[in-house]
Amino acid sequence: MNGETYVPLSALKVLGITGSLKGNTLTLTQNGAGSPATTVAGGANQITALEGCINQTLFNGIWRVKVVSLSPIRTADPGSPDTPGWAVKVEMRNGAQKTTSLMNTGFGASSGGSQPTLVLTDGSTLALNDADFLKPWSQDVLQGGVNTFTLRFAYPRGTTEAQAQALKPSKFILQINGALPPYAEVKYSIPDPSLRVLLTCKK
Repeated sequence: MNGETYVPLSALKVLGITGSLKGNTLTLTQNGAGSPATTVAGGANQITALEGCINQTLFNGIWRVKVVSLSPIRTADPGSPDTPGWAVKVEMRNGAQKTTSLMNTGFGASSGGSQPTLVLTDGSTLALNDADFLKPWSQDVLQGGVNTFTLRFAYPRGTTEAQAQALKPSKFILQINGALPPYAEVKYSIPDPSLRVLLTCKK
């Protein structure tokens, strides 16, 4: 309306923001009393993030992200049994109004973010094959375009199949630095654009 974009309070409620109206004053509260939390309790290591399930699209103002699948894999380990692990297929669509890349939007250590993380049920993480993330990280994606890639994560060398089955993945995390430099010419629409996908549910 008149050049301004409005959203209903019900949409903000999904992000953990509730509104209360007293007279002509509207008060917005993030994760306030009576509002549904957007994240589960997780202690010091829990990050604020958009949260969803496998095959559910999450949008942070620049990227529409969907974990398409989670599949068990085995990595060849010369001289010993193959190492078990998991492959995460990710689909990222550019929702900004210009061509951009993960590298220019706060992904990866050199951008102030972190590498993608696969978290197990006990809170530990698996090692990422860095080469899997390097190419999609630096690839330019056209406005409305899609970047689909698979990331491989491995258990520590010597992990047996039984041990791997006992500690399955529970979360996939993309931690993003939302403080983008002016030359990026894009910005996130929420304070923390990081993404957490629960691997125990599917849409």
